[in-house]
Amino acid sequence: MIGTKIYKTDMSNYTDCAIWCNANNATIEDKGDYYEVVTLPLPTLEENKLAKIAELKAERDSKEVEPITYNGNRYDYDDKARERINAAIIALDVQGANAAIAWTTADNQDVSVTAADLRAIVAAVAVRSNLLHVAYRKAKARVEAAGSADEVNAVCME
Repeated sequence: MIGTKIYKTDMSNYTDCAIWCNANNATIEDKGDYYEVVTLPLPTLEENKLAKIAELKAERDSKEVEPITYNGNRYDYDDKARERINAAIIALDVQGANAAIAWTTADNQDVSVTAADLRAIVAAVAVRSNLLHVAYRKAKARVEAAGSADEVNAVCME
């Protein structure tokens, strides 16, 4: 279909060409009196690298806010959960070292937690976050050193 001309006086095959283009890395260019189906240029190696690095960073960021397991239970750790954990630590500290509250886990179980438990959850997240950042930096370095698009595409966080 590359090279197909769609004359502006007869647009009957425009939709079919557009659908084909979307599935085949092509586009329709305006050539004045007509449109023509042309191949989209392939991204440069540098563009591939930038896209892969952004993909790896998004993967790292997504994994950083996944629930964390502590003491046999899974705890949410998104923005809202972090706010609640921090507020609960402060409230429990005010009540004393042995104070505890009921906490709903990521899988909807009610457990009793202390400020020390909540701090341990935050610490576990910090360890996980560090491991994710180390893996991201290593993957990013492999992307930056890659000499081809295939090498870039093969990189994943380990």
